[in-house]
Amino acid sequence: MGATQGRARATCPEASHCRLRCGATEGELLNLEWSDVDMRRKEITLRRTKNEEVRAVPITPAVYQVFSELWQERRLDTNRVFLYKEKPIQRIGTAFKAAWRQAGITNLRIHDFRQTASTNLRRAGVDTATAMKIVGHKSDRMHRRYNTIEPEDLHKAAAKLHVFRTNTVITPGHVAVGAEIVSAR
Repeated sequence: MGATQGRARATCPEASHCRLRCGATEGELLNLEWSDVDMRRKEITLRRTKNEEVRAVPITPAVYQVFSELWQERRLDTNRVFLYKEKPIQRIGTAFKAAWRQAGITNLRIHDFRQTASTNLRRAGVDTATAMKIVGHKSDRMHRRYNTIEPEDLHKAAAKLHVFRTNTVITPGHVAVGAEIVSAR
């Protein structure tokens, strides 16, 4: 199916998928225009941000696939990426609240997608400065607020410490690379 001037399908699920993977706010994503999607560089440019600073965000292979599919079905009479009933989507919360209710999911907010993206960047080992740049956080305090530490994270940290300690060699007069220095008191 190529670009069309006729009725395009709803793109709410795709918008939420991208939000979960990119950490963009609802407004940042819903205001996205095709001119801000760079498929060659695999990034999107968010122009209408909360802090009024334009930022480029790299897209994952899954998000790239979403944009590739949406490009094939795009409407020629609008530059906006995410549409519902031939018009730019204004909010996705209402549609998803209904879908969650229908699926029996409770205690979930659309904003949780952004928090999940921030947490997943940390879990993937992305350094804090880079993760903040991707999700658009200006302060460490805000970034920490968006990161959820679960018991599973604590157990993984303990396992990493165990591996580190198991692989650490301490010999008198010589300290191996990566080893800790132990001094007698």
